[in-house]
Amino acid sequence: MARLQAEAVMVAKQMAERGVPVRQLARQLGVDESSLRYRLARPVDAPDGRRDRPSVLDGWEDRVAALVARFVEREVPVEATTIHQCLVREHGFTGSYQAVRRYLKRTQPVAPVQAVRRVETPPGVQAQHDWAEVAVVIHGVAQTAYTLLGTLSHSRATAAWVGPTMTQLAWQAGHLALFQRYGGVPLWVRIDNLKTAVATGGGPTAVLTPAFRTFAQACGFAVDPCRVRVASDKGKIERQVRALRSSYADCFVRAWPSWEALQQALDQRSCELQALRRCPITGTSVAEALRAEQALLQPVPAMSEPFDLVVARRVSRDCLVSAEGRRYSVPFAWVGREVEIRGTARHIVVVGDGAVIARHPRHTRSRLVLESAHYDGESTAAVRAPTPLGRRSQLQLAATPYAASLPAPDAITRPLSAYLALVGEAS
Repeated sequence: MARLQAEAVMVAKQMAERGVPVRQLARQLGVDESSLRYRLARPVDAPDGRRDRPSVLDGWEDRVAALVARFVEREVPVEATTIHQCLVREHGFTGSYQAVRRYLKRTQPVAPVQAVRRVETPPGVQAQHDWAEVAVVIHGVAQTAYTLLGTLSHSRATAAWVGPTMTQLAWQAGHLALFQRYGGVPLWVRIDNLKTAVATGGGPTAVLTPAFRTFAQACGFAVDPCRVRVASDKGKIERQVRALRSSYADCFVRAWPSWEALQQALDQRSCELQALRRCPITGTSVAEALRAEQALLQPVPAMSEPFDLVVARRVSRDCLVSAEGRRYSVPFAWVGREVEIRGTARHIVVVGDGAVIARHPRHTRSRLVLESAHYDGESTAAVRAPTPLGRRSQLQLAATPYAASLPAPDAITRPLSAYLALVGEAS
C-alpha cells in the first residue's frame, strides 16, 4: 500500500463530496480503505496528538541539553546515535534510540542544508584518479583486482587500469597507463589522500611522498589532493567508482587467462562507453569531446620504469652511494656531487643532471655492488681519476691465477738445494 499524502487526502475529499465511493477512491489511490476513511473524517488542521504523548526522556531535558551543548561547542554534528550512546554510557539511560531521535527532532532546530558548488574545469586542466577493488578470477584463481579509475574532468572520458597490487610501483604504472589512454597528461591530477601519494597531512596541507612527487615532476603534472573525508571534492571520479560494477560488470564476472586479457576487455568497454555517453559541457559524445581535449594535453613522457624509491645522496670519495642498506658505485667524476637514486622493480638507477649515470640490480644479497668501469677514465677539473690498476691487480680481478704468469719450474736456473747449501756455508 502507498503512503497517504496530504495532497491525496485533499483530492479524495473533493471526490467524496461529489459522491465517489470511498472504496473506489482507496483503490485508485492505492491506499488502505480504513486509513482513507480515518483521514477523511478527521479535520485537516487537527493535531494528531503524538507530540503531546509522554516520552521516556521526560525529566532528562537538562542532561540532553548538556550533551548537545558539548558537541555544539566543539563544532561536532549533533547526531541521535551519539547522544543515545552518551546517555546510556554516562547516565544509564534505558530508552531506545528511536525515542532519542524523536526527541531531538522535536526540540532541536533544523540544520541548514549545505549547498554544493559545481565546478567545471577547462579542457586539458584536470583529471581525477581513484582506486576501486573488485573480485575477479585470473588463471583459475580468485583474486582482488585493484582498479585505478581515471576521468578527465572536462570531456568525462573514463579509463581503467587493473593490477594485482596497490603498491607505489602500481600507483605510478597505473597513472602512466591512464595518461596513455587519455592521449596526454593534464595539468593537474586530483587524488585522494592515499599513503602511496601523501606522506603527511591532507588536502591543501598535504606533503607528497618523495617517489610520487618526483614522478609527477617527471610527467609534468601537479598533484591536487582533495580535502580529508570530503568526497565531493572529486565527485566525478567518485561517481565512476560507484558505477564501476555496473558499467564494467560483465568484464569482472568472467574468468580470464591473464591480467592482460582483462585489461584489453576493460579498454574495449571504455571505448564503447565513450561513444555512447554524452559530455554535459560540449553536448557532443564523450569520444568527440576527448578528441578535442587531447590537443590541449601535454605529451605522455617516455617513462618505462615506475619507481617506488627516491632519495638524494652525495657521492663519497670511493665513488659510492648508499641506499636500502647497500652501497652502489657511480662514475668517479661525480665524487662530492649530489645524485638522485631511484628504485624500480628490478634496478637501482642513479640519476645525475637529469640523465642516468649508473644502473645496478636491486635487492641483491651483496651489500657492496661495484662496476669497475666507473673507476676508469680521464681526470676532470674537479676530480682526479683513481690510481690505475697494476698488472697484478688486473690479473686478480680477471680471475687469472698468478702462478700462470711465473716461469716454468724447469726454467729456474738455481734449484732449491743450491740455496740450502749456500745458507749452510754462510752459517
